[in-house]
Amino acid sequence: MLKRGVSKTAIVFLVAMVLFFASHVNLSLLSRSNVSVASSISKTRPGAVSKTREERPARSPPHSPPEIKRAITCDCSHKNYDLWFINGPTLFDPITSTFFTAGPTPPKSSCGITHSSPAIVFSTGGYTGNFYHQFNDVLLPLYITVNSLSLNRDVILTVTNWSEWWVQKYADLLHHFTKHPILNMDNQTRTHCFPSAIIGLMTHGPLVVDPTQTQQKTLLSFHALLEKTYIPRGKYVSTFDKSKNARPQLVLVNRKNGVGREILNLKEALRAIEEVGFKAIVFEPKRNGAVGDTYRLLHGSHAMLAVHGAAMTHLLFLRVGMVLGEIVPIGTDWLAKTFYEKPARVLGLEYMKYKIGVNESSLAEKYGADDLLLSNPPAFVNGNWTKAKVYMKTQNVKIDMVRFRKYLKEVFVKAKRFMDKGRLAV
Repeated sequence: MLKRGVSKTAIVFLVAMVLFFASHVNLSLLSRSNVSVASSISKTRPGAVSKTREERPARSPPHSPPEIKRAITCDCSHKNYDLWFINGPTLFDPITSTFFTAGPTPPKSSCGITHSSPAIVFSTGGYTGNFYHQFNDVLLPLYITVNSLSLNRDVILTVTNWSEWWVQKYADLLHHFTKHPILNMDNQTRTHCFPSAIIGLMTHGPLVVDPTQTQQKTLLSFHALLEKTYIPRGKYVSTFDKSKNARPQLVLVNRKNGVGREILNLKEALRAIEEVGFKAIVFEPKRNGAVGDTYRLLHGSHAMLAVHGAAMTHLLFLRVGMVLGEIVPIGTDWLAKTFYEKPARVLGLEYMKYKIGVNESSLAEKYGADDLLLSNPPAFVNGNWTKAKVYMKTQNVKIDMVRFRKYLKEVFVKAKRFMDKGRLAV
């Protein structure tokens, strides 16, 4: 069965690769004598395995007793991920990018560098240039995995498909998961030995944390970790005018990338936002932008508004009770509800949707308002993701200002209430 999940790293033998990761790294899991482990899995292409689920080894729960005799076990019972464990001395060979079981007493001469903590192996390749995937494919799964397995920061983050910009961007957050330096697997020249290894990351779904599997940790717990990371000592940082006549601050996260879902009448929209009473700030995310600066801007505001897309993931940076507005284009209703509305409500945000009408979509000019593509998107797509891309890649938005002003007035009332409540609490 083809698995989709954020936690699959670039492993060629015994480890399932993340479906969206584009590059291969040969990280075979073999015995010390290079004899294949029974029921091993070989890679044939990204996101696929050569053996069926029935041929896989039975699930070995991550909390199994320490007397496990098998050198390599797999938690393979989940639809979104596989998690592999080398349950004893582990050797990483940088020449072949291979992890070996090393037996109870590996020769010291074979260990260029010996670590006293286990390795947790994952990839930062694939779609992690996208802000949503940075969190949903790596950071949140890493949080889930560390808390599910009670690792208590005593683990070495071992990264393949290394992206220097990514590691630097999230360095402050990553060091909440480990007390050790992060290991770049791609530039190693010496053999590394670990007491054990975990290969892969767990995921519970789109921006989901299941407390029953993470020692009662939730998405709110991850939200609190972000605040601890980017606002030292948990102190509230305001980025807006504190004067008596201050207006609520709304951050409009603007898409300006030429690949769809742009607001075509942005100047008119900003004028309307200001006229209903907001102080408007336009924020355009950049891949290498400082996370701390972005966090403090959004965390210190009263409302955030964005067209459906990866930028909506900034909801993780908002304070509980803030207003989150999402402009939902044609054909993206299910995506908006699943990926952003649900986690927003879990975080206690005031989620407010602006669903565009057919005539607000640029697709109406090209196909006509009565075309099936616009009148009935589910019927048009009919399960074919390739056809769904028309809504994500070629659709832009020209907002109806009459409807939008009515929507903004409702957003303003809630944002003003949130601002006043914050003042009383100070």
